[in-house]
Amino acid sequence: MIRLKPTYIAEHVTDINLEDLKKENIKGLIFDLDNTLMPPKSGEFPQDIEHWLELVKNDFKIAILSNNPHKDYVKKAGEIAGCIAYEKAEKPRRKAALQALKDLDLLPEQVVMIGDRPLTDILVGQRLGLITILVDPLIKHEEIQFVKFLRKLERIFISSPKNKFNEINKKTDSDINR
Repeated sequence: MIRLKPTYIAEHVTDINLEDLKKENIKGLIFDLDNTLMPPKSGEFPQDIEHWLELVKNDFKIAILSNNPHKDYVKKAGEIAGCIAYEKAEKPRRKAALQALKDLDLLPEQVVMIGDRPLTDILVGQRLGLITILVDPLIKHEEIQFVKFLRKLERIFISSPKNKFNEINKKTDSDINR
């Protein structure tokens, strides 16, 4: 059954505990781009995320899966991150995510989908049987009103902020009691 509730919730992408992912036999990470890895339209990774991505690449294969239609922008982000990047992914459709799995040469149970939107990032990950991690958007206050409204609506379907974690192995109470 597909639900919008992510497997895990993190405040920031750098809060994700890489050691715990390795213990879960995770070999690859697929990231959303805008508002997950970089502020929208910035073309630059924040320094803490850029440093963290270097650590990630030591142990994991990575890819960027973005709904952003600007090929040059997304490809440049992939080059900076040192990974393959897909623009116009049309998440929650599975086509681009399936291509990412194929290009990473990994099975769904070996990959985590990380993003800031339940209706796109989390849903595509769940549709493929991936572990999903929802992170808070990097820039909330600069979004247009419609996007702010959608975010509030999406969050109705997921855990309260009390379930945020700093270590990946802390599941929500409802996940443990399933």
